[in-house]
Amino acid sequence: MFNHRIINHSNIYFSGLILLAVSLPLSQFALSVSIFILLGNWILEGEFRKKINILRYKGSILVISSIVIIHIIWLLNTGDLHTGLHDIKIKSPLLVLPMIIGTSIGLNNKQIRTIFLFFIAAVTVASLIITYIFFGFAGVEVTDIKEASIFISHIRFSLMVNVAIFVLALFVFNNPYCVPSGSVKIIFLTTLLWLIIFLVLFQTLTGILIFIVIGYFLVMNSLLAIKNFIIRYSLIVLLIIIPLASVAVIHREVVKYYDVEEIIPDSLAVFTVNNGVYQHDISREEIENGKFVWIYVCEDEIREEWNNKSEFKYDSYDLKGQEIRFTLVRYLTSKGLKKDSAGVWNLSDNDIRNIEKGIANYIYSNKFSAKALIYSIIWEFDRYRKGLNPSGHSITQRIEFWKTGLELVKQNFWFGVGTGDLQGAFDEQYEKDDSVLEPDWRLRAHNQFLTFFIAFGVFGFLYCTFTLFAPVVFEKKYQNLFFMTLFSIGILSFLNEDTLETHVGATFFAFFYALLLFGLKNESRNKENIL
Repeated sequence: MFNHRIINHSNIYFSGLILLAVSLPLSQFALSVSIFILLGNWILEGEFRKKINILRYKGSILVISSIVIIHIIWLLNTGDLHTGLHDIKIKSPLLVLPMIIGTSIGLNNKQIRTIFLFFIAAVTVASLIITYIFFGFAGVEVTDIKEASIFISHIRFSLMVNVAIFVLALFVFNNPYCVPSGSVKIIFLTTLLWLIIFLVLFQTLTGILIFIVIGYFLVMNSLLAIKNFIIRYSLIVLLIIIPLASVAVIHREVVKYYDVEEIIPDSLAVFTVNNGVYQHDISREEIENGKFVWIYVCEDEIREEWNNKSEFKYDSYDLKGQEIRFTLVRYLTSKGLKKDSAGVWNLSDNDIRNIEKGIANYIYSNKFSAKALIYSIIWEFDRYRKGLNPSGHSITQRIEFWKTGLELVKQNFWFGVGTGDLQGAFDEQYEKDDSVLEPDWRLRAHNQFLTFFIAFGVFGFLYCTFTLFAPVVFEKKYQNLFFMTLFSIGILSFLNEDTLETHVGATFFAFFYALLLFGLKNESRNKENIL
């Protein structure tokens, strides 16, 4: 039906993979288009007998693809067919991409490297655009990295930044067969340095933790290859000292956080310098920088003084959607100021802008501060420990997600709740538990393995886990540093995110998994092994 001499399916396939790689960090629409191009080309190419034979020979393709089959089967156990079908649509890359890549003509090392270089370029461009927006050069006031990450979720993007970082590192430092030229190496190293800086500055905790874990093991692996005994073990000792020193720094910040002023109720002043009356609520235990938030509060005075200094009225909301009055009281406390007219009067113009942006502690105003990240994590856990609402707080609200998810596992241990019923089951359980989470924050598990267990029960969970890990063993990819690095990024993300529950996340995982597992031509004979 089609003249295959006119249609070069190999070129279309290769171009489609490049488009998919570029689209991942930049465009969800183009991402869908690239998958349709790859699928259409695969169908028009024909040669289905050959492709079926490949599937018989390479059972690993069917194993990973069958994770979608599980979702289809468990539609029989769902009460929400519409949502179930939508969930299968989201997961479809896990079926389509391994099939297409696994049964198409293999790519050579140069083509694989080209795909990764296009991906790295796209990630770098996206990071520069996000930086441009985040620092206000686009003329839009942005207070949160989530708002600046305009293309995809900031967490998904942090995973892609990690892929770009480690691929570049492996290209430069672990590539004995194809060492980049001097100028190319400088470009690679510059890009690598920028992406590391970007990941740290924008403080996406999931991305930073994955970078630390994988980076640590890669560096340790490299050190073990050093032949000089003294140098090797000196560097290994140094590598062991670094995390111990980090723990010591965190411990110091925790001790400092809980170095709280002593309150003697009878000694608290009653009147402000302007004869206003202070309110002292010593029953509320919130603290900022060692100071109690809800003492020395004269709301009438701070309302009047604040309204004179800012266009954001005291009873309105800041740019993060938080009530100004709470942001203001916390900020004043963080600076050691009383919550009265004198305290507000002592705020600088920069302080006023910080409060308007929703910055509730002056420590957070430094976007480049590791101390600010550590403090915010301690503050989250402190609030949670004191029984305050964790809604909107990334780490502690996940504890509520996991607690609710584990309760659902207990109730649906054998067969799960079915494809499509996850959110409904969570909503119902949140109501039963009278959850402290606000309705807008009553989300799903944020742990992919837990999500599998809730949806499919124990046997479905075990099978889904098998489909992810078995092909790695069957194809002996556990021996391949390049594959295992990227695979580990995906698996680590499963512990903190429902990575496969979004179109971008599912495509991200399926693409790199299939490309590195099935995409290379004559791999067993090829010494270059991608690098």
